Amino acid sequence: MFHNDMKKVLLVISNSRWHEKRPWLTSPHSALILTALLKKDFNFSIIDANGLNLSEVECQLRIQKHNPDVILISALSVEYHKQAHTTLALAKKASPNAITVIGGVYPTVLGEEVLKDTNVDYIFIGHAEERIVNFIQQIDDKGDIYDLPGIGFRTATGATRINPVRSYIGDVKKLVKPDYSLLDLEPYWDWKQHDHQMNSSVRSAQIITTYGCPYNCVFCATRTISGKGVAIRPVEDVLEEIEFLISMYHIKSLSFQDDLFLAKRSRVEEILKAFIDRNYGLTWNSSASSWHLDDELLVLIQKSGCRLLTMSVESGCQRVLKEVIHKPLKLDTIPPIVRKCRELGIDIVANFVIGFPGETWDELRETFRFAEKCNFDLAHFHIATPLPNTDLYSIAKEQNLLPEDFSFLGDKYFGFGGAFITTEEFTPEQLMILRSYEWDRINFSSPQKIEKATKLYHLTLAELKDHRRQTIKKAGIHLATHEE
Repeated sequence: MFHNDMKKVLLVISNSRWHEKRPWLTSPHSALILTALLKKDFNFSIIDANGLNLSEVECQLRIQKHNPDVILISALSVEYHKQAHTTLALAKKASPNAITVIGGVYPTVLGEEVLKDTNVDYIFIGHAEERIVNFIQQIDDKGDIYDLPGIGFRTATGATRINPVRSYIGDVKKLVKPDYSLLDLEPYWDWKQHDHQMNSSVRSAQIITTYGCPYNCVFCATRTISGKGVAIRPVEDVLEEIEFLISMYHIKSLSFQDDLFLAKRSRVEEILKAFIDRNYGLTWNSSASSWHLDDELLVLIQKSGCRLLTMSVESGCQRVLKEVIHKPLKLDTIPPIVRKCRELGIDIVANFVIGFPGETWDELRETFRFAEKCNFDLAHFHIATPLPNTDLYSIAKEQNLLPEDFSFLGDKYFGFGGAFITTEEFTPEQLMILRSYEWDRINFSSPQKIEKATKLYHLTLAELKDHRRQTIKKAGIHLATHEE
């Protein structure tokens, strides 16, 4: 049993820079949710090694000083799995008697792999709302906790056991409002991110107003993580959070991080009209699904302060969209939206993905032709990455399209931006070279497009030139790695 009735629960946010990785400074939304859920029932605190850029030694000393009963570690990306395991090791060194729990995307999709680390006592799968408080309250009672849904652990014999989840985020009756009281977000607001999603020239914040997606895109892991339902936060809660960010942090720009912010039209209209009526004075950006857009909504979007929309078109071939990706998008809806956005002064960015099993070489070339024809302000091209627990991975595995030693956790292959799938139509090397050169050709074909790109990427002309050079060079680096 624990030494007092008020359990000391510590959340540690790993430093993304460890292991020489690029910094990933997205505001830690999970920490805000956990604060709202745990602050009342436990002696809850946070060590943000990422925002504070703590070294491993500094992080370990801070954990030791807290002397917690339970240490929570949030692992939101498989790409940063090493950082999570490093934090687990530091936690056990600093506080050997504490119970370690790791949650987030990584343990949700690769639970068996995570449990191989003996520094892990439990993994927590899926969403925390309606489950995490009960879990921590029972964590010292082995008889009861082992039957809880959505957790994993090692049994007395050393075998791993993972209890499936019984509900997803879409089943939660009332979502909690994020609590900012225990976290200093200054390092996140002022970080210059070379990312078209954020306006780094002003103080920018990120917000999530809905969770989940009901669609079945072949490459997406959202169904595994969140289920197929969509959870929607109350409009007034969303507006209160925005007003808090304006008054507390003086933000000038907002990025909606929802998978489908525009899904419920009446709700979106209510939020955007409030932006106008309450005179927030914010600029904002969001992803946008074309089937939710029309001229009337785009006018409201522009009036409320939107300066950028990002559309995930994925493919310029209708057959690939329907039969391969399973995305409910009609390509003929895209050009009119681009024209209307240009008329309204809204920058429009598009994401495409090439290299799917079942896609022909001519069809992926069709994607580049479509992107060029639409004349987006920026077009990003990604190579299909087989994420764990996705249909894409299952297909690639069943058809033997991946290297024999492919691993989600290895340095040799897995990583975002690389290519790993080989079919009769293309090789990874061909995809990387084609993607790099076409991205450069389509986006920087005139002085006007180059000038627009500098604004959207928040780069100087010299920085953009170097970015283009490094992107082309990267294809050659990946090629050499595969040849080795």
